[in-house]
Amino acid sequence: MGPRLALWNQKAAFTFTTPGTTDRNEATVMSLLKWALIFLLISIVAALFGFTGISAATADIARILFYIFVVIFLVLLILGLVVFRGA
Repeated sequence: MGPRLALWNQKAAFTFTTPGTTDRNEATVMSLLKWALIFLLISIVAALFGFTGISAATADIARILFYIFVVIFLVLLILGLVVFRGA
């Protein structure tokens, strides 16, 4: 048999990792949220200084990244609930 999957990771409740390995999915998801917040901040600052074109563009980028983050979170949440219910 191959290595067993750890059902509970202390860093993130809904990620599945092989014991003894680093988790790259968590870093990807958190970087999406981090970049969404950075673009939101850039959008707010640009709007304060009157750069409406840049503000609208960065707000759209932030919105898209946030929606991608939400989709990944929901997929991992559903997978986590299905695995825990099946165990």
